[in-house]
Amino acid sequence: MRKIAEIQKDLAAKVEATRNMDQTDKAAFRAAMDEVNALRQELNDARDLEVAERAAAEEQFRNEEKKEGRAFSIVKFLREAAEGKLTGLEEKAAEMGAQEYARMGLSKKGFVIPMSLLRSSAGQNYTTDADGGYAKEVQAPTYVEGLKERLVVAQLGARVMGDLVGSVPFVKAGAITSNWLAEGAEASVSKSTFAKVTMTPHRNATVAAFSKDLLRQTSIDIEKIVLDLIMDSHAALLEAAAINGSGSSNQPTGILNTSGIGEVAGGENGAAISFANVVALETSINANNANRGKLGYLTNAKVIGAMKTTEKANGTARYILDFDGKVNGYPVEYTNLVPSNLTKGTAHNNCSAMIFGNFEDLYIGHWGGIDIVVDPYTLAANGDVRIVLNSWDDVAVVEPKSFAAIVDIKA
Repeated sequence: MRKIAEIQKDLAAKVEATRNMDQTDKAAFRAAMDEVNALRQELNDARDLEVAERAAAEEQFRNEEKKEGRAFSIVKFLREAAEGKLTGLEEKAAEMGAQEYARMGLSKKGFVIPMSLLRSSAGQNYTTDADGGYAKEVQAPTYVEGLKERLVVAQLGARVMGDLVGSVPFVKAGAITSNWLAEGAEASVSKSTFAKVTMTPHRNATVAAFSKDLLRQTSIDIEKIVLDLIMDSHAALLEAAAINGSGSSNQPTGILNTSGIGEVAGGENGAAISFANVVALETSINANNANRGKLGYLTNAKVIGAMKTTEKANGTARYILDFDGKVNGYPVEYTNLVPSNLTKGTAHNNCSAMIFGNFEDLYIGHWGGIDIVVDPYTLAANGDVRIVLNSWDDVAVVEPKSFAAIVDIKA
């Protein structure tokens, strides 16, 4: 069967050609539509096969882990990759990753760790009783689940999806209008408009260095440290993209740069945070009938500090950030990846942003596992191993009206 990426390319070309056809030639148009439908069926079959092959490979690998009485080790993987030769489970993992990338049409640059095997070593334990009668497995969260724990936007409700294949479209529909009519009056047609948001894999890279001495360790704690360092860096990259990705230079488009979100202005030259403006963010969402899902506020540490000391109204001793940790009755999270160096009028590089919205309409997607290039030479004089990690991810705001922002808070 052909690769998913190849089928998608052919399908997109055929759809475009069919759209531009002279539809008065019914026979030719029908034949073209038959080709489109055949390609769609081929794509669905390829995706079903990918899911089945991945599940079979994962089950086979779990059996291999039980046979060896241990879990996949990312530290051993990196150490052996630096030495140029993988063995045992780690070699099988790289083979599984290469097969996964081939099926998905992704080109690998080094060794690939499949997403399903990126588990935290802490919490994984294979032990056998004195008689060798059983193996016990305690599985920690997957890599994607681990990333969720580190993403503030995920805590607010953003949807994090793993194991995506090809482009992933989301279709949203506009409202349909209903009217009261007199008896026998003809009802007008109310046409709903549809829009499509498509997530596509964006390559990103993380460069790290680990000492050879560290990679010689076999401690579960060292496994956790290495994986946590990778996840922390990856999570920060995704968080920054979700909040303020530019949409250019290969970056996804984040909330603050998404066209169509609500805007609340503090002042011509920026303004201090006020409860009125905080409520105005909610009003912007409500006015667009988008007050559903998981609503919350997101800002940075500067604004959090300002809200703790700014009264809702003078002399009330009631502050914008309530004692229960909520703002305007909604949960609030902060990360310093929310910019604090924005400019408004004469306020140069010292304005902060604050976002309110339904974070369930923010999607974060991952394609496949992580491609790891291990370079034992560049930092050899320091006794370090240089590691370049490539992954493919994207961010999408599927409904801009679900978000509103202030971008000129002087805090």
